[in-house]
Amino acid sequence: MSPTNSEGPGTDQQGARLKRFLAIVAITIGYILNPLNGSLAVTSYPQLSEFFDVPYARLSAMVMYFMAVTAVGQPLAGGLGDFLGRKNVFLAGIFGFTVASVLAAHAQSFDSLLLWRVTQAAFSGVIMANGMALIAQVAPKEKITTYVGFLNSAFVASTVIGFMLGGLLLQVFDWRILFELNIPLGVIAFVLAVLFVPKDASRKVHFTALSFIGVPFLPLALGLQALVQGEAFIPYILVSFAVLAVIAFSVFSSSNSRAQLKNFANLRFNMGCFILLFAIALHFAVVFTLPAWAYAALGIESGMMGVYFAVIAGAQVLTSPMFGKVIDRYGDGMLRWYAVLAIALPIVTMMLYLNRVTFALALALLGTGMAASQLIAQRASLLSSSEESRALAMGIFSSYRSIGGLSGNALAAVVLASYATITAASGVRVLEWAFGLFVVPVTLALWLLRASSKNAS
Repeated sequence: MSPTNSEGPGTDQQGARLKRFLAIVAITIGYILNPLNGSLAVTSYPQLSEFFDVPYARLSAMVMYFMAVTAVGQPLAGGLGDFLGRKNVFLAGIFGFTVASVLAAHAQSFDSLLLWRVTQAAFSGVIMANGMALIAQVAPKEKITTYVGFLNSAFVASTVIGFMLGGLLLQVFDWRILFELNIPLGVIAFVLAVLFVPKDASRKVHFTALSFIGVPFLPLALGLQALVQGEAFIPYILVSFAVLAVIAFSVFSSSNSRAQLKNFANLRFNMGCFILLFAIALHFAVVFTLPAWAYAALGIESGMMGVYFAVIAGAQVLTSPMFGKVIDRYGDGMLRWYAVLAIALPIVTMMLYLNRVTFALALALLGTGMAASQLIAQRASLLSSSEESRALAMGIFSSYRSIGGLSGNALAAVVLASYATITAASGVRVLEWAFGLFVVPVTLALWLLRASSKNAS
């Protein structure tokens, strides 16, 4: 008898699963560099203001420019990924982010720190756009929403961890450690991606004007910031529309651009983008309002607010993977109705019947609503875009996340600025505006997504 070969199909499958797992780890580490670094940086603001001798208010530029450049860069990065290879561009993004982190940690002036912070934003956009496309490339199609759910869970968890870790590290080190922390993470993600993320299949994809579709978001973001500061914002909005018109003309005058647009220009993709935009806008409006409003309405001190923020974040972290499995197994039909309920009910509850118990329960329910709506949006946009232009599609999709964040912050800031002091009534007014501008549209988008699903079937 010949000796038994212990390495059979089972061993091959285990090896493939291990490679897939390590590829997902590489993508996830890269994907969380953006939110982790964002929350780490926020904890350093008092030190940065003192170290560089700049007004605290000026530090808001680090948030505004970071989000604006991320929004602009993601479609561009996605287009490059489809053209040059998603793995190649993903690796370039991690390398660039890591180098920018080194330079930020050694900045000698606030202007240079801001420059390297913006550079981080550009490369993080490269990572996120191509990372989402790579997830679709690596994960089995029947489990794709489960993997996206874990990715979302890691995204939210890294934000929470960043706040806690930043506070702890600043007790021992200065602000530079918060940027240096990115370096080992970047090295690990780069090495794992080189070794385990599969090579790109050859594709005949053109790099077209469509990749610049995120550029109008930059003057739009500047206009929103001007609106918050009580300055003239109409010129920025006009510039945004003018740039959009130029890009639209370039797209529709090019046969390659039109062909690329057909790869994801459908109702399902667009409704996924709008669901994400309005859900993120609602989230940012609520989170921006909570600290001052909770103190005025319920007497909750700022130190205790961390517990309430942990409630909403924890609900997202825990339910995202679970909802992903539910969608993969049963579809997203029932979860759409749950998302509407879990978004609308907490807002109504906080407007009408607010105490500490209902406040905590509303935030927990809202967290699950955010998790469900984002998963539904990501799945719809991911699967309704063709494989050859998926990185560009995901870059455009992710830009809606940044614009949603800017819009939610702007709404809350403008409403609260109309009050001499923050009161219980001012917080309710933010929620009223948010309900009309964000909850109603996200409900409509979820309904239209359902209609597009029926037509597709």
